Amino acid sequence: MSAYFRCAFVVALLAGISACSSSSSSGTTPSGPNAGSTTVTVETSTGGRLGGYQVTLSRGIGNGGPTGIIDSERTNGAGQVTFFNLPSSGQLCAYTSVTIGAKLYAVSHCAQPFPSSYTLKFGPHGP
Repeated sequence: MSAYFRCAFVVALLAGISACSSSSSSGTTPSGPNAGSTTVTVETSTGGRLGGYQVTLSRGIGNGGPTGIIDSERTNGAGQVTFFNLPSSGQLCAYTSVTIGAKLYAVSHCAQPFPSSYTLKFGPHGP
């Protein structure tokens, strides 16, 4: 067996072992109602809070941003916004974005059930 094929075999074997040893979910969607209200905090990658950012609560996120918009509010000076009277069931998403120069930075989180608090944190190349 050539060195190339031995390497390919070892890589395939290791990939199979790691796939077998990885954890998996049961495939069920978590049940339970969404929180009645939620506080979303917007932070930089280093944990600095960002005031004045528009946060949108929606049913989903598409290529162009939020879909099925429920509400949209700006974060306060502490980088937080609270949404009240959330729908009791179904997926909810929080989304925010900022344009710096010509580049759009966006961060979002979708969950079902949606928690009573969540932090949207930009990556290291964001604001």
